[in-house]
Amino acid sequence: MQYNTETPAFNPEAAMAARLQTVPFSGIRKVFDKVKELETAGRDVIHWQIGRPDFDTPEHIKQAAIDSLNRGEVHYAPNLGTLELRRAIGARTTLDNGVRVDGEKQAIVMAGANEGIMVAMLAFVNPGDEVIVANPNWHHYKSCVSLAGGVPVEVSASEANGFSLDPDEVERAITPRTKMLCITSPGNPTGCVQSAESLAALAAIAVRHNLLVLSDEIYARIYYGKGKVAPSIYSIPGMAERTIIINGFSKTYSMDGWRLGWTVASEQLTRAILKVRQYTTVCVNTFIQHGAAVALSADQSCVDMMVGEFAKRREILLKGLRAIPGLSVVEPLGAFYVFPNVSSFGKTSAEMADYLLNDHGIATVAGSVFGGAGEGCLRIAYSCSTAECERGVARLAAALDAIR
Repeated sequence: MQYNTETPAFNPEAAMAARLQTVPFSGIRKVFDKVKELETAGRDVIHWQIGRPDFDTPEHIKQAAIDSLNRGEVHYAPNLGTLELRRAIGARTTLDNGVRVDGEKQAIVMAGANEGIMVAMLAFVNPGDEVIVANPNWHHYKSCVSLAGGVPVEVSASEANGFSLDPDEVERAITPRTKMLCITSPGNPTGCVQSAESLAALAAIAVRHNLLVLSDEIYARIYYGKGKVAPSIYSIPGMAERTIIINGFSKTYSMDGWRLGWTVASEQLTRAILKVRQYTTVCVNTFIQHGAAVALSADQSCVDMMVGEFAKRREILLKGLRAIPGLSVVEPLGAFYVFPNVSSFGKTSAEMADYLLNDHGIATVAGSVFGGAGEGCLRIAYSCSTAECERGVARLAAALDAIR
């Protein structure tokens, strides 16, 4: 008997899961790579592309993690997270949202807020289930829904509506297959904040159609309205039983490199999330959780200082952008982003972002990266110094004047 001894060529494309066809590589990371290339070549670049604070992690938080490491707390933590940190998360959420949260039973510590989103999708979204997300929005939502086998349904959050979700538009998008509504407030890339009135209307829709709600509150304390925390749908009576809060330490405490976030939900929903979590990253490393517990429970003046600095930068940008003819900008009430409309200059958002970066050393992110409704806009992150904000506005004005 003769055997075919030819080795078939391996086709890596054929080996890939079909679900990968539904998700793109990050458009934001492309900007980061180009900025690095330009700076290596000696170019001066205005850093308006980075969606993280530029501050160092406060010293008392770092010291708490160091102390934990020195105590030898280097072994596995519980799947849910350390008891100390879960209690601190419960206390912080209770204080911010006005609803009592038992952190021991309702919180799970995650390796970043993004893990919380992905795990929640895997826990609740069946293949074919529809999940409503705002357009424009942070693109991870659509991709996490798709990776879980669900179908992301985008609802336009228009510039005319301050980039907030319109409850009537949301209700029109609901079908018998709709399982979940995602709310990000304050939002990325726009800095928009859902009003208390709109959240009440969205809550009524969620109850009427028996929807789960995923409420991304990572920017809730970087807020420029009345009070220190943006309104939350979790605070509305009856919503705690069907809402999953996504939150974390990256923005409020400038701990993005620590990769630390959390979910808060009812005991029953938390048990479902935990089941998935046990088979993903298992747990977050122990010693940084002790630093995070101190972040939540110690004096919060470090947060007030950072938000105060962001507020100064926001005013510089709003004043400067509004002085540029042909450019319009909605006032953002939260986060550290502005989302100006530059469509009058005759370029797509991707073309404009490329032009500003390559010709003028201004790094922004094209609005189209965040969904079709972001076309014509640019995301500018004021996570840089006030001096760089001032230089950037002057450079942008000159760049747009050159087009005109």
